[in-house]
Amino acid sequence: MPLHTEARIQQLSTVALEVKTQADVERIVRELRAALEEHISLAKDSLGGQASTIALLNELTKYDSL
Repeated sequence: MPLHTEARIQQLSTVALEVKTQADVERIVRELRAALEEHISLAKDSLGGQASTIALLNELTKYDSL
């Protein structure tokens, strides 16, 4: 999992609990949403890479067992 986005999400969540004005809430929510979207995108890319690697390893294993 992408640790930098996870840390950013945690930080923004903490700040969101402390804000006082509606404008601050809206700003933090926008930033939090963007961080979550980035985190999800990076996680999907990572999982896609892992799936490709597993598929390649499975193919190589087939040829080793012949």
